[in-house]
Amino acid sequence: MNRVSVAPVSTGVASAILSVMKRFHVIPVSLIFMLIAGMFIIPACGSNDEIDEPEYEQVIPPTDMPELEDAEYSVDLDPLRAAVAQNPDDRDARFTYMIALRRSGETMDALEQARILGEVSSDNDYISLARLEFAQMVLDDVPADYPDRAALVQEAIDGMWIALGYEPSSIPGHLALGRLALEAGDADKALHHLSIALTVTEIGYELRIKMAEIYIERGDYEHARVHLDASESLAEEADDRDALREIRGLKSQLG
Repeated sequence: MNRVSVAPVSTGVASAILSVMKRFHVIPVSLIFMLIAGMFIIPACGSNDEIDEPEYEQVIPPTDMPELEDAEYSVDLDPLRAAVAQNPDDRDARFTYMIALRRSGETMDALEQARILGEVSSDNDYISLARLEFAQMVLDDVPADYPDRAALVQEAIDGMWIALGYEPSSIPGHLALGRLALEAGDADKALHHLSIALTVTEIGYELRIKMAEIYIERGDYEHARVHLDASESLAEEADDRDALREIRGLKSQLG
């Protein structure tokens, strides 16, 4: 079986984004990690062998990246806003503006920029990145009690189907779609996409607990125990006593 490398961004788009970031003196942290991860896995794409089916590879980012405070991401949004207004078709400028808005806490404006970029771009890489960024903002930045959160979750799900159509082996895409499906109450899709993400990366004990709960409801105690055992180890490492009590309570249901 041949390997398919999971690259979150192509070299062409990486160069374009870096060019814009230099122009506006903006270096968003999410793009730093995406570009660094791409550097580690793009060389694996050189094989000319015919690909039968995808196999996922783990991408391990460098561990010596400096910890930066939010204040270090302070950005003057005016020149970015002006650049987008001057040339609405400049995908590089719009993408950078979107990231800067998110880092500045302007979530709704950032969502709108992601929505525009995902709808008008003719570049598959930009479409996938914009849809993924939209999904992650809905999951992580939109308050749980936001009145239209359910509609945003559904919009994010629809967008991730489009993104995964372009990049079917995107692990961040499967992880995002799995989390969205959990929130939308679609257990089958949640288990499917979270299981794909687990072939490459640890998804955390919170999500594993939710997967275990689904398996318990279905009477699949074998799979439930696998996730609860893994969750217990991770929660012990994090010293999360509340999670440990929840895990052990679920384990008691397994007999």
